[in-house]
Amino acid sequence: MKMLNKLNKKQDGFTLLELLVVVGIIAIIGGAMISSFAGNEQKAARGVATQSIAGIENAIRIFSVETQRLPNNLESLVCAPYDVDGVVAGVAFATVDILPLDQTTAVSGTEAYKFGGASNVAGIGGGMSAKLAGKFVGTVLTADEAEALNDLGVLSLRYAIDTTCDTVAASVTTLTDVNGATGDIGDSVLGLAGIDIPNQAFADPRPDGTAGFELRGVGFEGLVAENTPVLLWDEGTGGYNNNKVGAADGDRLIALGIGQDTDLVGTSTESAFSKAPFYGQVGKDKYAHYIGLFNITDTDNIQLQAVVDARGDFLDEEIAEFQGQKT
Repeated sequence: MKMLNKLNKKQDGFTLLELLVVVGIIAIIGGAMISSFAGNEQKAARGVATQSIAGIENAIRIFSVETQRLPNNLESLVCAPYDVDGVVAGVAFATVDILPLDQTTAVSGTEAYKFGGASNVAGIGGGMSAKLAGKFVGTVLTADEAEALNDLGVLSLRYAIDTTCDTVAASVTTLTDVNGATGDIGDSVLGLAGIDIPNQAFADPRPDGTAGFELRGVGFEGLVAENTPVLLWDEGTGGYNNNKVGAADGDRLIALGIGQDTDLVGTSTESAFSKAPFYGQVGKDKYAHYIGLFNITDTDNIQLQAVVDARGDFLDEEIAEFQGQKT
């Protein structure tokens, strides 16, 4: 009986000292884990981007070989006047192609702008980060370029409705979409920074269940033709930026985002991705899709030149940053 009582006492539970020891061990392990991972988010994102860029480049090349065409309905990264018939040709870039943060009036409806680019800071400006937007200049397609792209299956690009690209102008635009639904969209008090899901910005407007549209998809399908506005990779002084991605001085590389609406993404047997890949280390309101640079210099041989991430970095650059060779 005495032995049984001793066993029962031993099974009453942990002593305070034992609990403190266990808590101390857990704290030590947790602290070690935090110190191991703290500050490595950017490195992890760069590692993912390195693999993603290589995979996307291969996927586009395989898609082109198998289908004998280029992906259609890619994202133009341009804000343009909305047209229910998709006519964007002849819309020239504004003198200031990035809408300033201190803008107080709505856009004119006759000019094209870069999709964001006003700031690198999360929650300010929206759309492309200033770093990414600075990699490009606005241009329009020549007749030969547009025809060559059409022949390769690039019949349309996705555009953002220009008035939704306002930064601080207090204007609301009435929109009639391709299905005939009419409502208000583009509360410019919020502008691009207020879009609920930035990676869906180039999708068609989504009805909000009342008489208007949610500030989510603010895009439309624009037809590719002569004088269609697009963004061009800035070749840099002496062709420096072109040379970085393997292009020659003077080559024209148009930048097209790989979003959910392109036929490169989907459930068909031709689609390379089920969902559009995205770069995770950007601000909450910033554009995060990967971007293909297509060399259109030789209209008889248009092809993918390189893929860059949402910061404008290309494959070798990401590898060097991941390995600590470039900061």
